[in-house]
Amino acid sequence: MQNKKRLHRHLLLIYIIYFAALIVGFAASFVPDFSRGWRDAQDTLEIEIPQGGIRSYYVSAPVVRKAAEPVVIEGLPASIEPTISRIDLRVQVAYTLGNAFKVMGNNVYCYLLMVITGLSYLTILVLIALIINSLRKSIRDEQPLRHSNILRTRAIGILILVAELSEALMKYISNTEAARLLEGTSFEVVGTFPLSYWNVIVGILFLFMAEVLSLGTQLSEEQKLTI
Repeated sequence: MQNKKRLHRHLLLIYIIYFAALIVGFAASFVPDFSRGWRDAQDTLEIEIPQGGIRSYYVSAPVVRKAAEPVVIEGLPASIEPTISRIDLRVQVAYTLGNAFKVMGNNVYCYLLMVITGLSYLTILVLIALIINSLRKSIRDEQPLRHSNILRTRAIGILILVAELSEALMKYISNTEAARLLEGTSFEVVGTFPLSYWNVIVGILFLFMAEVLSLGTQLSEEQKLTI
């Protein structure tokens, strides 16, 4: 009984830390990025479109510099040698209804992949919160592990793989567009598929964890029937 109370307190603490981390991450990362994106959108609507129907799209890619001359930054001491490993480009093109959503990589699929990635990560956060809360209630009520948690764990693994693949495809499209724009310059885009294999491993581990939980539940039910 004492062990169950201690485990319940641990899960409650994890639940609190989880939401605290979400709040801090939201305030430190999402809010500044959203504010910057909103300002860019306002600049596009108020400045670019009235001036002959111009819009901007953005590309970002890892690069290497082919030129032998060092990068010069005014005011930087001579003892410091800067390098450029990534470049961000803002490209102005004619605005049409057909390219209104081509804000990333000048490709409408980038916008779709960005939405898929964002929704996948949002769903993962909700599922993790539901699993922690369900485990806490199961321990408090002295109930066995609910089968819905197995399905949620399996869904998290699938969503991690979907989100990583969507993000990798979005970056690949952006890299391809950056390579086209930088052709003939002293910069060369690193031509690799930007897949994070660590995230792939984490997704596979969640799928494996779901199978382990499923097997444990089946063995527990068979033991009860045997008794």
